[in-house]
Order: sequence, then C-alpha cells, then structure tokens
Amino acid sequence: MKIGFSVFPGWKEIKDQQIRLIRKAKEFGFTEIFMGIGPGTHWNTPVGEAFQIAKEILTEAEEYYTFVDVNPEILKVLNSSPKDLSNIKKAGFKGVRADYGFSKEEIVDMSKQMIVELNPMEITVNEIDYITKNADPEKIKATHNYYPLLYSAISKEVFEEVTEIFKERGIEIGAFISNPKFNLRTTLEILRFSNPFDAANYLSKFVDRVIIGDPIPDEEWLREVAEVKESNITKIRVKVYKRDDETLNFLKGKFKVSKDREYAIVCYTNMEYRKTDCYTKIFKGAVTVRGREIWIFTKDLGIAQYTLIGEIDDINMEILKMSNEITFKVVL
Repeated sequence: MKIGFSVFPGWKEIKDQQIRLIRKAKEFGFTEIFMGIGPGTHWNTPVGEAFQIAKEILTEAEEYYTFVDVNPEILKVLNSSPKDLSNIKKAGFKGVRADYGFSKEEIVDMSKQMIVELNPMEITVNEIDYITKNADPEKIKATHNYYPLLYSAISKEVFEEVTEIFKERGIEIGAFISNPKFNLRTTLEILRFSNPFDAANYLSKFVDRVIIGDPIPDEEWLREVAEVKESNITKIRVKVYKRDDETLNFLKGKFKVSKDREYAIVCYTNMEYRKTDCYTKIFKGAVTVRGREIWIFTKDLGIAQYTLIGEIDDINMEILKMSNEITFKVVL
C-alpha cells in the first residue's frame, strides 16, 4: 500500500505549514501528494494564482508522485487542453486527475503525456475498458472523490462495488481519509470521524493507495497511517480495561481468526491466558478471553462465563470481519 496526503496551494494562510509537511512526511514513507487548485472550502484563490503557488511548492516535492485535480474549466485557465498538458508537466506535476467533463478519447490523449487518474464516480465500465485498451496501462490510475459536506460521502457498499471494477482490471486505485483537525475530506462517510489509523486500516483492505484528504495532518496522524503501511499483518485497535502484565503480554501475540460462531468472532493463539474466567455482561464489541481464545462479540447478549478485558468499535469490528490473521494495537 502507498500513502499520500493533500496540499491546497490556494489556501495561502497555511502555505508554510504545507511546505513543512512535504519535508516531514517523506520520513514516514509518504510518497504521493494530491493537489487541488480550484476554489475550496476555506479559500477563494483564483485557479491561475493557485497554480503559480503550486509551482513554488512543487520545488519541495520532487521525490513524490504529485498529481493535480483538473476539469475542462481548469485546463482552460491554465492554457492547456487534453492534447496539450505541457504547462502542467513543466510545473512539476507527474499526473492529472480527470475529475469530470472529459471524454474517453480525451483521457487517452492525456495519458500519452502524463499519468491520468480516473474519477471512479464519473466513468462507465465501457469507458474504462476503452481507455485500458487504447492507453498505456502504466499511465492509468484512479482516485475516488472526497466529500467535505457532512453525510454526503458514499456508502461502503457503493465504494466496494465501484472499487472492484478497477481492481479487476489491474488499475491502481486510491481513496481519501479525513483527519481529526477537519473531518471533511473523506471518501467513505463511515470513516469521517474515525481515527486515522482505523480509517487507513479499513481502506487498506480495498485500495492500493490511502491519501489523507484534509490538509496539514499532525505528525501523530502521519505516524499512524505509516504504521498501517508498514505492518505485514492486520492490527485491530482495542481499548483495554485490564492493564496488568498478563493481559498486555497476551495481546501481543498473533491470532488466527475464526468467523463460524453465531455471536462472536474467535481469535486463537498458542499462548494460555491464566486468569480465571468470570461472569460478565456481553455486549457488541466486547473483547473477552477464555483460555487461548479471544472472543469478540458481534451483538448485545446476556451474562456468560467470559473474562472481559476490553472493547473494539464498529470500524475495527468491520476490519476484523475481513481478516484471517491479526495482532492487537492496545489503547489504554
């Protein structure tokens, strides 16, 4: 999985912070930058002026794959066209994201000059097949939209269905997560208020590239997204109630995941949990232990003989359901 972040040159008040981000993020393994140069949620800078600022910012981003969102109106302002993207290429961009308003033939023309990112929500299957047949496959990628307005982002069902169309054709696809500073630029509504680790962890099950949509994420959030990228096994974030050494050491192991129980997902390990089982009220998300097994319950139930050690939230439950082997990321 590749990871990236967003830069908005027109948001002049945070220009210096965005440049510092470019310098810092590479230390955490970030390799992609999405740029939006149209007017946005927090700024009204004209496209031409934003493009000039972008050129300055790009001098700091030569090590990154940088791509910019374009539509026919933006190309016109930049004295460009689908047949001539030289001004954008000279500025230092390595790709363009064809947001809307382009024909399949124009996208093929664009791909002869730069990498083209398709908008999965603005293109048909027949158009995708035409493009992949007539363009260099190495020059075609895709990146989902983000949706700043609360409740406006797409559902997980639509996301999975659309993403699969590109995966089946071998097209690298990316999606956006928000950051807690803004909670605006997310692809999936269910991830709008999620911790960046959880959001990146969830998307990693579907896409090749995860991009932080909101600008200037804190270093802590860069580190969390990078942790997902670097991990070779899925981590489930668990809020732990029992903080003794026995419990914390038990959670450090690797667990196989079984999904054949009616009310729980059971995670197996070789280590034995030595504390005595006790009776507890079972609730959805409850993380409990019996011997070598962690039982994570999927619905509210009654009282039963399990040792309660913590809980997981709905997003981590969804990630768990898609996993066959896990470790736990402990939150105290």
